[in-house]
Amino acid sequence: MIVNQILQPPTPTLVQAYVTQFEREPDCVASDDAITLLINTFPHNHVIEEVLLKVAAINQLYNAQMFTTAIYPVAKLICELDIDPKLNQGSLDVVTRIAYDEIGQRKRYVFATKYCHFHRPDAYPIFDDVAASLICSYQEKDGFATPTFTKDDLKLYPTYKDIIEKFRSHYGLTAISFRHLDKFLWRYKGG
Repeated sequence: MIVNQILQPPTPTLVQAYVTQFEREPDCVASDDAITLLINTFPHNHVIEEVLLKVAAINQLYNAQMFTTAIYPVAKLICELDIDPKLNQGSLDVVTRIAYDEIGQRKRYVFATKYCHFHRPDAYPIFDDVAASLICSYQEKDGFATPTFTKDDLKLYPTYKDIIEKFRSHYGLTAISFRHLDKFLWRYKGG
């Protein structure tokens, strides 16, 4: 959590200021554009080579923290899961199915939220430790959600999305897209 920082209320103006800051960084823009190009070029998730490119790009460009040795097995898993219908429906279950496989319960939660987000940015907010810490700090400061929650609770995707929706509602940010909210949460450090 953000300690010894003064959190400003996340108004639409404050959020937009940090989105603008994010979008002025050439490496951030190029990474977003590259992933968007890949998703638009290969929108489906059935062909291993196409999925492999998307998995590798999202993992590397968005620091999803998967080991390089996991990239092919995760791409293969995504192909086997037949996720396109669930992505189209905005099903939250697809995040869990990518994040946790049945063999060894390997965790890929951060990656799974990013992968789904780039396919359907309107349906899937991104989870990462930076966003979760800031959300928890706002909860501690303002108590925007009931019941209260912990950072560990946010590692269940339906809970995370619900908390993000409550955050948007509480602060009057419902017109802010998940994509812009992610940029704000990633850039804002308080102060």
